[in-house]
Amino acid sequence: MASITRRGFVAGSALSAGLVAALAGCNAAGSAADPLAAPAADKYPIDPDKEGAAAKYSTEEVRDGWTRVTNEGGATLGVMDTAKIIQVDGLAFKDLNGNGKLDLYEDWRQPADVRARALAEMMSSEECVNLMWHGGTQPMAMSGNAETEENAWLLAGSRAGVSRLASTKESYASDIQWINGVQETCENSTYGIPYMNSTDPYDTLGIPSTIGLTACMDKDLWRKAGMWTGRAWRATGVSCHLGPQVDLYTNPITKRLAGAETEDPALGRDFTAAFGGGMQSTWGDDEATDDLGWGKDSVGIMLKHYVGAGAIETGADDHNDQGKYNVFPGDNFNAHLVPFVDGGMHLDSKTGQMAAVMTNYGIPYDEDEKYGELVAGAYNKHNVSILRNAGWDGVVCTDWGVLKDGDKTWGVEALSQPERFEKMLEVGIDQIGGDFFTDDGNSGVALYAKDKGDDEALARVRDSARRVCTFMMNAGLFEQPYCEVSAASAIFSSEAAADFAAEVNDRCVVMLKNSGNAIAKDGMKGKPKVYIPQKYVAAVKSTFSTTPASIKACFDESVASEYFDVVTDHVTASEEPTEADVTRLSAEELADVEYAVVKVRNPQDAFGGFEGGKIAFVGDTGIPLQWHPVSLQYRPYTADGPNVRKVSLAGDILEDGTKQDRGHFGKSTHATNESDLDLVMDIKSKLPETAKLILVVDADHPMVFSEIEPYADAIVLGWDNITDEAFAHIIAGEVEPSGLLQFQMPASMDTVEAQDEDVPRDMECYVDADGNTYDFCFGLNWSGVIDDERTKTYKAAPLTGPETCEVKADK
Repeated sequence: MASITRRGFVAGSALSAGLVAALAGCNAAGSAADPLAAPAADKYPIDPDKEGAAAKYSTEEVRDGWTRVTNEGGATLGVMDTAKIIQVDGLAFKDLNGNGKLDLYEDWRQPADVRARALAEMMSSEECVNLMWHGGTQPMAMSGNAETEENAWLLAGSRAGVSRLASTKESYASDIQWINGVQETCENSTYGIPYMNSTDPYDTLGIPSTIGLTACMDKDLWRKAGMWTGRAWRATGVSCHLGPQVDLYTNPITKRLAGAETEDPALGRDFTAAFGGGMQSTWGDDEATDDLGWGKDSVGIMLKHYVGAGAIETGADDHNDQGKYNVFPGDNFNAHLVPFVDGGMHLDSKTGQMAAVMTNYGIPYDEDEKYGELVAGAYNKHNVSILRNAGWDGVVCTDWGVLKDGDKTWGVEALSQPERFEKMLEVGIDQIGGDFFTDDGNSGVALYAKDKGDDEALARVRDSARRVCTFMMNAGLFEQPYCEVSAASAIFSSEAAADFAAEVNDRCVVMLKNSGNAIAKDGMKGKPKVYIPQKYVAAVKSTFSTTPASIKACFDESVASEYFDVVTDHVTASEEPTEADVTRLSAEELADVEYAVVKVRNPQDAFGGFEGGKIAFVGDTGIPLQWHPVSLQYRPYTADGPNVRKVSLAGDILEDGTKQDRGHFGKSTHATNESDLDLVMDIKSKLPETAKLILVVDADHPMVFSEIEPYADAIVLGWDNITDEAFAHIIAGEVEPSGLLQFQMPASMDTVEAQDEDVPRDMECYVDADGNTYDFCFGLNWSGVIDDERTKTYKAAPLTGPETCEVKADK
């Protein structure tokens, strides 16, 4: 046991066995105070114990450079500077502000909200404003360069940001080194306030993304997925999840649907409660029942995008002006509150409620301003007040880039940056995402003070500081913000995690078609000869990276080879591959195959609702803005059917006083992967009559199946990169399919045009050659159409609003 000394006491020693027994006897007899009981608030600050006082904690130097301090029956601390440890009542605490005493906010025996309020009351307005930002862009200080803008923010008082490091088993060690360095900088600051490191959703440990997970419709699996994801993230320094994205995507063409879960309010509610509860709680040895509440593995959730982002009229990405209007022609706004109010405020865990929400970019449109002022979510008092009036007191953070001139300031473009900050204070915003404009923030507070007075202005920013600090104290960051490589290694190499990931992937595959039992319950006989075609994949540019062009089998050959005798196309080696490098097998070469397994993507729309104009992450394209419909079919689509809206509901008011038309009537679009349909048709034409074509669909949106379903004998679908191992388990008959559709599959694009953007499950659905309807909650198993407790629960009429409270909004 290591020993340290500090301010007149000996730290790191342990009570003798006799003294432990004596204290236990006294406490049992009721003649001594509970050493873990929190003192009254008026007792602070408290002087440390005198020299020689017995210590009820031990210390350990961790290989990653910090010291672990373990209190008997109390909090575990982590420090870089052991001189920060003081002893009170025999217990160890962190003297975060260095005043040589134990302040109330430093006392881990006190409730988090009490501590946070005490800290906020110590802070100046400027210090509080420093906490009202959730910055970070691409990996913050990832290069280790102390002169980066993000590091300057940290030194200036920023205490939250998104790193986007997306730790893997290859990168976690360097990620831990980075976050420990950040936390050390924070430990040495005025109040020792730690860093809230956040991440956007990303897959880890082989667990599917949330859209992939939803198809299992199993709350226990969702909870465990949240638990394992949280463990991996917290072990690598993430304490805040910028998600899950629980918007109800009731408009199936909306660009950002792939990051969400469902269109159904009840399903969204249950997913939120289970996954969010699993992530926010720390779980003990019995992962089914041992809910420890907030603890060392907890990651606070920030539900997004509050509220209505799944009802964008054009379907365009709301990062851009073209997708900024949410519309509610079905008068169904309240249904979009359900995942936040009934789900997030009633988590399936002892943590109770979501730690935070992120406002959406969009403007909830109504000509009479039924949903508040025609401004983006960060400026919409109507929306934010609904949560506050429902009794929620967590952090409200904006989505990224809503303050700066020329950025995503929908509806408040005419205001200055300080005026926008002032408006967000009035709305109740606690953090602003992606920025750190403290001068504008302080100027905004001054504007607020002119109207409300200095005292109220100070109380307002202290309220936000309190909420932010409560989040971090609940997560235990004030006590132990550091990470340990060995602990992360144990999670990334965990057999239990790998087994869970395999199970949940299997459970999330949806079988849509199985004509003539093409996929057999008892498995394929022997190792049948199976054709798996090669596919050319063009180079893809994204915001942060570029994936080069490639040619590879459409289905993992190494996985398939475990079950099948695989044959495939001829490929010419090339440094810069093109589609011409693939020579397809002829009908003669396929004459003896028994199956073809063809994996495709759902139709990938070319434009996402528009091209040209100003685009997020790109800027002004120099091309005039052009509207396009968004298509869910492979073949080119022109929006001229009877149900196409002739003039958009929402639009900007132009200089001449007329309203802009954002509609796409008569305009056309196409899919970038129309070749997937051509490939399936070509293969079907070459197969012998006895061979079965098994279609595997990797989907990120609903799709029109009428074009491709007739060519398939069986169809299995997974959302957003379900593993090929899971598909193989189903195809080979080893695992019975059990997944269900969480979105409707439309009969045609005109039925998509007919649906109301805000109403779930309101489309005519596709009926296949076997007479099955690809509706919400549809899926097949070996016995036919699945009919179980899940379908009985979720096939009920969709909810139209929260059931746990009355919706009350301020104007």
